[in-house]
Amino acid sequence: MRLSAWRLLAALSLVVTVASPAMALSGGSPARAGDRLTRATVFITSLTPSGRNKAQVGNCTGVLIERQLVLTAGHCLSDLGGPSLVVAQFFDKSNKVAATIQVASGALHPDYAGRASAENPSPELLGADLAVLRLAEPAPKDRQPIALSRNSVEAAKAKSILAGAGLRVPADEASGGQLRMARVSAEVVTKGPTAVALGAAGGSICRGDSGGPVISSGGLWGIVIAIVRRKNLCNSTVFMAVLDPESRSFRTMVSRARRS
Repeated sequence: MRLSAWRLLAALSLVVTVASPAMALSGGSPARAGDRLTRATVFITSLTPSGRNKAQVGNCTGVLIERQLVLTAGHCLSDLGGPSLVVAQFFDKSNKVAATIQVASGALHPDYAGRASAENPSPELLGADLAVLRLAEPAPKDRQPIALSRNSVEAAKAKSILAGAGLRVPADEASGGQLRMARVSAEVVTKGPTAVALGAAGGSICRGDSGGPVISSGGLWGIVIAIVRRKNLCNSTVFMAVLDPESRSFRTMVSRARRS
């Protein structure tokens, strides 16, 4: 796959790019019990009051990077429109939601400036679409944080897998909450501490999958942040934030989450 930065801009301006806290993996295959990615991935659910006796429910996917810290997409945190209850849910051996821990606080990437769209097709907005959530207590003992890649650009060149826990059937709201994985071929198309990769996944990204981890033999190198929307709400063409854990902005985000 070859796509220069200016072609990325052109693609973003021609189609609607969405990064919804309701994106998920339709297709792929069920996660393997005990797999390192399975043990590190969580399903994030938020409940935000939207009126008398009403509430808006949102879902994202995230990944443990420390026993009490979850990395996800920035818009998953910024889209919370008021006092919200947010929980991180862990999966049992059947890949279904089991243990639940409340999210105590979170921190956005310092360069996050809102989600990208066809009206605002800036790659920088995509690459900074990151947040870290702090759990109210450490993850269960049988869960293992996943190591961040030391060289994400190189790791993205290897065979990669992404994980998501959203809708298995795009039109069925009851089909979410089961962890699934799909292969993804990716190419890093912009450079710098907020780099972006464009990829083709072996499944469609729709609701619940935003914030899902992307790993290769080189470790955790990316986070699902957006899809290219055409006529459908789901698509296998996916944008990923390329992680730079040594950058000042990334370290600031993690530090703020630890202190919050």
